[in-house]
Amino acid sequence: MIGHYAYALLDCAPDEDREAALHHHATHSALMHRSLFAGQPEGNLLHASPYLLELPRGAIEQPMHHWLRQLGHQPARTTCLFSDVPFEEVFLHLHAQLDIALPDGSLALMRYYDPRAWLRYRDVLTMQQLRQLFGPINLWQITVGGQTWGLTRSELEQQEVDDADIEH
Repeated sequence: MIGHYAYALLDCAPDEDREAALHHHATHSALMHRSLFAGQPEGNLLHASPYLLELPRGAIEQPMHHWLRQLGHQPARTTCLFSDVPFEEVFLHLHAQLDIALPDGSLALMRYYDPRAWLRYRDVLTMQQLRQLFGPINLWQITVGGQTWGLTRSELEQQEVDDADIEH
């Protein structure tokens, strides 16, 4: 099982109408959602911020699913996360991952919520950094241009074992 809970991580920056559509779908389906920029220096940019959105449970197709599929085929892209922990815990973890320390001691915004950036991070972060970013996430899945990529916690753990075997 990939997780009891499913979430979408949506970057509203690429499309000025995305935040309004997100609020519409979330409110209509009574789903929790919150900007990851809340309480951050970027908090005044909610219209262009990343949002964590709870996804409906169950096998019944809902308008939310259709909207997310459409987004996955657009340049704006989508991210789905699967976890065994509820919304608040996932939100707090992702919120804490927004800042990355640079070698000079300054902080930068880590755009892990942008699927294009995630593809690059996946290839350049160390296993320890990926584990830190994953936190309570069991599956991190992105869709770009209709093509889907995923990385599971078990794949990370297996890669660590394989790397340790190579070192010995």
